[in-house]
Amino acid sequence: MRDIELLISEVENLIASKREGDYWDFKEKFHTKKADLLHDIICMANNRTDKYGLIIFGVSDNYEIKGIENDENRKNQQNLIDFLKGKKFSGGIRPTIELVTLLIEDQEIDVLIIKNSTDTPFFLTEDYEDQKRKVRANYIYTRIGDTNTDIDKSADINHIEYLWRKRFLLNKPPLEQVKQKLRFKKEWKRDEYVSYNIYNPEFTISLEYDDEHGHPEFYSYLMTNHSTSYGTLEIKCFGTTLYSQQFIVLDSGRYVTVVPKWGFISNINPLEDTYSYKYFVKGSLDFILHEFLLSENHEALWARNSLYSGIVIYNSEIEKELFEDYLNSNSAFLSDLIKNDDELYDWIDTETEREQIVNERKIKIAKVIKNLLEEYRKK
Repeated sequence: MRDIELLISEVENLIASKREGDYWDFKEKFHTKKADLLHDIICMANNRTDKYGLIIFGVSDNYEIKGIENDENRKNQQNLIDFLKGKKFSGGIRPTIELVTLLIEDQEIDVLIIKNSTDTPFFLTEDYEDQKRKVRANYIYTRIGDTNTDIDKSADINHIEYLWRKRFLLNKPPLEQVKQKLRFKKEWKRDEYVSYNIYNPEFTISLEYDDEHGHPEFYSYLMTNHSTSYGTLEIKCFGTTLYSQQFIVLDSGRYVTVVPKWGFISNINPLEDTYSYKYFVKGSLDFILHEFLLSENHEALWARNSLYSGIVIYNSEIEKELFEDYLNSNSAFLSDLIKNDDELYDWIDTETEREQIVNERKIKIAKVIKNLLEEYRKK
C-alpha cells in the first residue's frame, strides 16, 4: 500500500488545484454503469504520464469534498478485483489496482489507484456491455490531459504507438532510464570517483571534486564542522553527458549531496531582499541523486539530518507550487514570524559580522518555512 500520509497530501493538493489532469479524475459517486467504470480504469491504466492513475471518489465536479459514505453503489477493493477478473483482457493481463479510503475534512474519500505498468496497452478481446454502454474489443483507450478516449472510439495512432513503445521500454530517453536505475543502489558499482550500472555499464555517474575549499552555505553551519567544498556530478551514457549538477561536500567531507535548489518568496518590505530558501522535491532527479550519494555510515546520516533541519523537502511539485502561493499570499505573516524569532545564533562561526547576519537570517527563514509547511499539511 502506498504511504497513506503521502497519498493524503497528494489528494489534498490535487483537490486544491481545482482541475483534473493526466493521471487523476474526480467522481462524486461510484459509477452506476459498470461499462463506464471499466472504461475509466482502462483509460487510467493506459495514461500517457508513465505513472499510476487515480480515480478519486467523493469529490464533486466543483471540487468540493462530499464524501462517499452514503453512496449505495460504493465498492470495496475485492469487488473491483473480481469485476476485472471477469473481463477478457488481451494476454490475460489486467490492470493492477488498489482501493484506499482516506479521511479528509471528516469525510471518507475512496481513491482507486491504478498501478503503473509496462504491460500497456491494456485492451479487451471481447466486448463488455452494460446498460447500453459498450467497452469495445480491440479498442485501445487512453487519457490525454483531463480527457479519456471516447468509449466508442479508439485512441489516435500516435498514442497507441506510445503505449506499445512503453511495453518494450522504448519510450524512455537515456536520462529517464538512469533516473529509474538510480533508485536501486545495488545495481551500481563504484570505481574511484565513477559509478557504473552493472546491467547497463554505458550509464555512469562521475564526481569531479574542486581542488579548493569553497564558501560555506548557510546550512554548512548546521554541521559539526562548517568546512565546505564543491564539485561537479555528471551522468553520462557512452561518454555523452546527459546531466550535470553541482554537488557539495559538507562537515569536513563526512557528507556529500547535490546542491539543493533555491526557492523565493516575496517580501512585503521593498527595501529588503526576497525570502530565499533551499529545497528538494521528492521524486525529482536531484532528490534521487541526493539519496543515491548518501553513505550509510553514522556520521553521514547525522549530517543528512542536520541538513534537513535547514532545507525544505516537498512531497511533489504540486505541493511546492501551492505552498509557495500560500506563502506569497501571507508574506506579512511570514515576515512577522521571522522577525519574532529571538533564538540566539551565536554558535554560527563566520569570518565577518556581515556573514553572521546573512547566515542567521537564512537559517531563521528556513526554520519558519519548515514549521509553516508542517502546519499547512495538517490543514
